[in-house]
Amino acid sequence: MFENTLYVIGLILVTLYLTMGFDDFLWDIYSLTKRAQFKNKRLDFKVIRKTPEKLLAVTIGAWNESQVIGAVIENLISSIQYPKSMYHLFVGVYPNDQETIDVVKEMEKRFSNVHMVINVLPGPTTKAQNINYVISQVKQYEKQFGWRFASITVHDAEDVIHPYEFMVTNYMIDKYDGLQFPVFPLMQMPKFSNFFKTMTVSTYADEFAENHFNVMVGRYSTGAFVPSAGTGFALSRKTIDTFETDEILPNDSITEDYRLSLTLFEKGLRIRYVLDLIPRVSRDDKIIFDYIATRSMFPTTFKAAVKQKTRWILGITMQSVAFKDIFAKNGLSFMGRYSLYRDLKAKIGNLLVFVGYPVLVYFFVSLFMPLTPIYPFFSLSWYLSLIVTIMMIERQISRSIAVYNVYGFKSMFFACLLPPILPLRIIWGNVINLSATIKAYIQSLSGNKEKKKVDKKQQSFAWSKTDHTFLPKEVLNRYHRTFGDVLIEKGLITPEALKETLNKKPAKIHIGEYLLQEGLINEHQLLEVLAHIKGIEFVDMGDFSTYDLPSFTSKFDKDLLEELMVLPIVSAGNSFVIAYCESSPDDAQTILREKLGIKILSAFTTTEMVREGLEIMFGLKKSKFKNTIAFNLLNTNKINTEQYIIACNHAIGTGKSSDEILQSMGLLVVENEANI
Repeated sequence: MFENTLYVIGLILVTLYLTMGFDDFLWDIYSLTKRAQFKNKRLDFKVIRKTPEKLLAVTIGAWNESQVIGAVIENLISSIQYPKSMYHLFVGVYPNDQETIDVVKEMEKRFSNVHMVINVLPGPTTKAQNINYVISQVKQYEKQFGWRFASITVHDAEDVIHPYEFMVTNYMIDKYDGLQFPVFPLMQMPKFSNFFKTMTVSTYADEFAENHFNVMVGRYSTGAFVPSAGTGFALSRKTIDTFETDEILPNDSITEDYRLSLTLFEKGLRIRYVLDLIPRVSRDDKIIFDYIATRSMFPTTFKAAVKQKTRWILGITMQSVAFKDIFAKNGLSFMGRYSLYRDLKAKIGNLLVFVGYPVLVYFFVSLFMPLTPIYPFFSLSWYLSLIVTIMMIERQISRSIAVYNVYGFKSMFFACLLPPILPLRIIWGNVINLSATIKAYIQSLSGNKEKKKVDKKQQSFAWSKTDHTFLPKEVLNRYHRTFGDVLIEKGLITPEALKETLNKKPAKIHIGEYLLQEGLINEHQLLEVLAHIKGIEFVDMGDFSTYDLPSFTSKFDKDLLEELMVLPIVSAGNSFVIAYCESSPDDAQTILREKLGIKILSAFTTTEMVREGLEIMFGLKKSKFKNTIAFNLLNTNKINTEQYIIACNHAIGTGKSSDEILQSMGLLVVENEANI
């Protein structure tokens, strides 16, 4: 009797595993074939750099984030390779969270592109309500300045945003309705001494690597439903305009990102999954390849991980969609319906661990002790268990490939080979998912009961956020771009040539100075790279027709400008933009500020441009200045000096007028043109 019961239990369990996992096995094989088109994919940054920078809006919802939000904003501003005046950060805070308000207010004072949005409701509401209200204020900001943002990107309060994300968003957002960048968790470099300490956060790294390196690629390449990750998700302005109200994200959902992306999929809108590599120089001067991805902090304790994953499982598998929707929703392709099924079955598959691991332990013990076998040799259940074992090994190989590509061999070893067959990190991750699923079922049942007692306008589930920490500055610096990174990105030198140059360069000479001495780059290229690193503009003066240089004649001394080899190019209020070249002394800005007592903003241009500009400025060469709408906008403070220079640079590069460029940048909205 006991033998029959044990056999039936084993047969039922292995059948369930086979039923739940066989499609995953087929999907993995299929995804691996699809990965070929993404392997070693490179973005053409020469083309990306030629795309006029459009206004981009970034939203961050912040509830009780005073410990991290300041550092997050500082890191974003200092690392992003995109003009500061062309992206604006809108931080949603709550009136009953004074500590966070104080920090964001300080950031707002320091950075002109940071804006605090105080919610009309006390916190916490849902994250969706927070972001929706921020989006409504972004639209008000547009009306106030007569601007139009090309996209709105959602980020979390603990994100390390990739320096090139906004640049790529600017390039792609006109071609797609939305963009989802990969999300890869941050974790300490794994080693035996911290293996158990970092076990929980490492399971996030393993799962996200597998999902965002393999699964999302398969979904995107097959036209299936690509869910938002909740961060690093950009919506085009035209997509936002398809919503009749400001309620873009569903206020009644705790996984608003998933629900929104499903809504977009049902509308037939196209979301681009951006899994692209870019070469860069590592700390030990080696050439490595980096994904343009969001790096985020995730829970480090079992309790916090269960809390977060409970919210995900509850929102996705129990609140956003039901099994009947797989068949009931109209207009979905087969792959679309299948992708919904894959998401929903997690709430069942996670529970199998509850029975599966005890059976597995019994099986292993039976190999060494005289116990009744649960899978008798050559029985039906034995053959099925053999298939399941093969599937399990395949899943581990699939995860190994993903973790290796995202985090490297060392991380792959600790994730998938310690020990082989049954890695501890996979087991621990499954235990977390099991606990979260059980808790989600409990909350769903209790939530449905409570829902009958409350008004429909009230939120069923509050924002169950995770407490966050952030990285120290010395670690964050690893994610900032270096001179060598930008050289490669701009195509001025190959990774191989840069590696050879770094090996030959004397230790005390800066790489840029050495390349200039060796004739490998010219002054224009050197200063253009430095401008990107320093976050200022390189000015292409063209034929000088867009700069009213003679207007500065009475304000500056000719001999001083020639001695310092600098050129004033534009002004706004009491500030002057001064262009420096390679021939300018290092202390040129200090000398100007002390002698003239003016506020100076810096830019770079070539020595030849400075000389010719000074000749025009002091009447030695005829001026070709042409007044434009762009110049009038600058003089009336409708745009700032950086925006004006960007428009002029692209006008010279494209042959279009600066006014046309301003329209493409979102700084000159056509319907407002008559009022300018």
